[in-house]
Amino acid sequence: MMNIEKMMTPRLLAAASFVKPDCNIADVGTDHAYIPIWLVQQRICPFAIAMDINHGPLMRAQDNIKRFGLADKIQTRLSDGVSSLAPDEVDTVVICGMGGILINRILENGAHLYDTVRHYVLQPMTAIEETRKYLETHQFLIENERLVKEEDKIYTILSVVPGKMRMEKELDYHVGICLVQNRDPLLPAYLDGRLYELDKAITSMSQTSNQEVLRKREKFISLKEDMKQLREACASW
Repeated sequence: MMNIEKMMTPRLLAAASFVKPDCNIADVGTDHAYIPIWLVQQRICPFAIAMDINHGPLMRAQDNIKRFGLADKIQTRLSDGVSSLAPDEVDTVVICGMGGILINRILENGAHLYDTVRHYVLQPMTAIEETRKYLETHQFLIENERLVKEEDKIYTILSVVPGKMRMEKELDYHVGICLVQNRDPLLPAYLDGRLYELDKAITSMSQTSNQEVLRKREKFISLKEDMKQLREACASW
């Protein structure tokens, strides 16, 4: 017999941990529907909609939901992002395992839900700075963040609500303010990885006369210095 606890990776568990009790959720890009199954089985959510753009993942989700006997509490729905979700159906939307640019597009196309969805749990795989910029300019507030390690990678989970926020500097888009305020134990390792990536990018841009690339390189150098200062501050925690 399937055990949902064994299916929940550290990344999925971290995302599910941000979901608030007694809410109805839509899990966008649900794949195997592990998050909705776990949330309903744990009685955190009374009802869920597992959504995916592709038939294959949705069929896997349907099979898993039936195996756990939750077909009366979890619907499946073929959907490009949240396009098939109507206002008032859910109050929480979970979007995990996608690039930050795609998450932004899903949020943009889900503007019809802004008045009724009160909570978003987001886990961008890439371009997280672009998602933070989008949230800042579209009346969203990052109320909490956490880092989670899965195998050799560190992922960021965002808990987002309607509201206002303002990033003070470029570093804040790349490293969440909440991670610093919470003194997230994985932050030093996360910063080491980001500094390594910045070093590679800066080096790759050094042999060019393209002015746009050179301006981007200078921006990366400045970001690297700020990140190094933060990494040094972590040592005193």
